[in-house]
Amino acid sequence: MSQGVFLKNLIFLILLLPSYGFASNLDIDINKGFLGVKWLSSQEEVEAVLGKPNGYYRINKNRTLLFYGKSVSLLISRNRFREVHIGGDLSDALSELPTTFNTKYDVSNLTINGKPFLRERFEKVEEALKIELGVPSYSVSAGTDEVFVDLSFSGVGGYGSENEFVLRKISFAYQL
Repeated sequence: MSQGVFLKNLIFLILLLPSYGFASNLDIDINKGFLGVKWLSSQEEVEAVLGKPNGYYRINKNRTLLFYGKSVSLLISRNRFREVHIGGDLSDALSELPTTFNTKYDVSNLTINGKPFLRERFEKVEEALKIELGVPSYSVSAGTDEVFVDLSFSGVGGYGSENEFVLRKISFAYQL
């Protein structure tokens, strides 16, 4: 292959790569959406930004879960992106899917406002979200004007201190 043909092919590949649809920034802004996908985007728009999911699970005729990696699912309701679930066991349906998992969306790579959040202590999660979560507990609900946030913590020691709760899973639901 001549050098000119090689360079032409290389330029083509460089231009083609962005069209494969992977979020380049793994930081979450809960008021805007998830990894560049805006709330109320269509399923096609979600896949254009994040790429093809590992699998789909149709809940009913109007609701579908899209699975990314082992611990991230997005709910499409009436062809609009409305919820994100991160961490924990997503569904028996996920474990039964005959697929390989995309490690790009592994929870250890995700951040909120530039800070890690999953498996972090209560105070660190509150700091990342920039939302007051109230009294530390195993289950906490909070939110902004547009997004409801549901958090599940595990205890890692004695009861009663924010340092003894570690985030196990988090969900965001768009409310408007």
